[in-house]
Amino acid sequence: MSGNKAKKLFLIRHAQATSAADDKSRPLSPKGKDDALKAGIFLKDKGYIPDQIFCSPAKRTQETLEQLNKALNVQALQFPEILYSGATGDYLDLLQNCDDTISNIMIIGHNPSIYGLASDLVGGGADSAIQRLSEGYPPASMSIIECSCENWADIQLRKNTLIDFANPLDFNAPSGPSKWM
Repeated sequence: MSGNKAKKLFLIRHAQATSAADDKSRPLSPKGKDDALKAGIFLKDKGYIPDQIFCSPAKRTQETLEQLNKALNVQALQFPEILYSGATGDYLDLLQNCDDTISNIMIIGHNPSIYGLASDLVGGGADSAIQRLSEGYPPASMSIIECSCENWADIQLRKNTLIDFANPLDFNAPSGPSKWM
């Protein structure tokens, strides 16, 4: 890349939700709210601050954003419908149409699309992070990816570096082992 700052992508699956008759209106569970709040603190402490957040319009993703944003305080928010109903390719298309002046983008979405995008974009990184990514994407999982492009339209599959992976066990684990551990 020439003189431009590297682009970073933060891909986050919504935190744990409860059940509801209507899928789109499912709220976060108390654990989900706590996990999302701690995820925001984790991101802030690591210096992973997005310039723009795209969030699914579903209640559980919006509540995840609300908790994350208590620590991140990002003002540039959009809620494209495609993040609720779309497949991995739709998520990629949204990303490829982003303004190139934005260096750090967060997408808060749903499985399997958010996990599919993370898996499809990563081509390298720390073996331990890649191994953890390959094991799945439980609620409140996040991938931090350094993108090897200057323009979002040029982002390529398997050409980007996974610089971090985290889930609630990293930022909201119990303070001590349970009696079953």
